[in-house]
Amino acid sequence: MSRPYTPPGMADGGTFFARPQEELAQVQPLAGALPVGPDHRQCLAALLGAAGMVPVQAHEKAEALVGEYATLSAVLLAAAQQEGSVRLLPEAVRVLLILVRESALRLHRARLQRESVLCERPALNAYLSALMAHEKTEQMRVLFLDAANRLVADEVMGRGTVDHAPVYPREIVRRALVLQASSFVLVHNHPSGDVQPSAEDMRMTGQIIAAARVVGLSVADHLIVGREQVLSMKEAGLL
Repeated sequence: MSRPYTPPGMADGGTFFARPQEELAQVQPLAGALPVGPDHRQCLAALLGAAGMVPVQAHEKAEALVGEYATLSAVLLAAAQQEGSVRLLPEAVRVLLILVRESALRLHRARLQRESVLCERPALNAYLSALMAHEKTEQMRVLFLDAANRLVADEVMGRGTVDHAPVYPREIVRRALVLQASSFVLVHNHPSGDVQPSAEDMRMTGQIIAAARVVGLSVADHLIVGREQVLSMKEAGLL
């Protein structure tokens, strides 16, 4: 089956929790007789089973949670933020969901520290989608890179409202110099889900590029994270 058309500069972050079937099969004993696959409900049911729920209960609860939150990634974020009906789950279940999310993020971050971030775009987009796609307010993250474009640090440099996050170019440049980074990638999310950059996004990006250029740093890209996609302003010809 062919993949749907993806506009230039965009990538689907939905594969973050997709795993080869042979790996998923290893999880199945933890969930009793539940089938395990890349489907959000099946994966979540397996996790609930691993936390002690009987298969039928785990399947029903997984159906309800995915119906409420839409994706496994959103369920895991809600567990970490103690939001919605996830708060009513047994403590053992909530702890497991939080640990699964944190472990997955750490694995992705470790990969980006070993290899070029710019050459690992699918992994990068999946990592950022898991982190930011379901955030309810805007945040600005900066990925600081070394000379080989490996991840040196991933830091939140601004948090804001549903449609704005304050950004201070001098603070970003100063932090890059402290970390001895060679370049950095700007990342922010749009809680609306629309990844198209606003006029303010374009203006802010230009200001940061100008501030970085003064001290010999470069902005490798600016990524905008939506609900289903990640837009690369560089790949879209906007940088």
